[in-house]
Amino acid sequence: MPEPGLDRGEWLEKLMRISQDLQRQGASAQLTLVGSVTGILAGQPARTSMDLDVWKPQSHYQYQELKKAVEAAGLLFDPKTTLEPDTPYLQLLEPGIVQTGNFDHTETIEQFGALRLERPPMANLIAAKLVRADPKDLEDIAFLLSRYQPARQEVEQAIQTMPSPARQTATENLVYLDVMGATPTLNQDRHP
Repeated sequence: MPEPGLDRGEWLEKLMRISQDLQRQGASAQLTLVGSVTGILAGQPARTSMDLDVWKPQSHYQYQELKKAVEAAGLLFDPKTTLEPDTPYLQLLEPGIVQTGNFDHTETIEQFGALRLERPPMANLIAAKLVRADPKDLEDIAFLLSRYQPARQEVEQAIQTMPSPARQTATENLVYLDVMGATPTLNQDRHP
């Protein structure tokens, strides 16, 4: 039985529809993604997701215009109380349960006319997933490590900027990076 959620092609279609509706409204949005859709858009095989997690502190948009565009694309917009189990949604996240650690810059994922998608540095995304470290998070981490090869030291630095207890939990879960074969240092010398 396939996992519930949208795959890469379906998310790209929804995102293009959001961009088109923003353009019709004469609006634009820059959204910083922090969830599984970052891996999905990077080509993570067989991964689906019901939610598009947007890191609110680093995103720029007009609330009403974005809400209208998201709903026109057939997604729920920032549901706070109940979800419709078969309807994908865009969730606005702020520091709290989710922690990314501090970061100064974002990296562009895609540009769709009026919609620009960005993500934090890869080390911060992996650090955020280490806080929860459920089986899907671990699959995501393995893919992100293999695709982007951030140094373990960068992940450790991102974790150190998190508040406790997230910092403590993520630090304890660094053992998963050892199992997955993360690169130990930023400037490691490679000798045959």
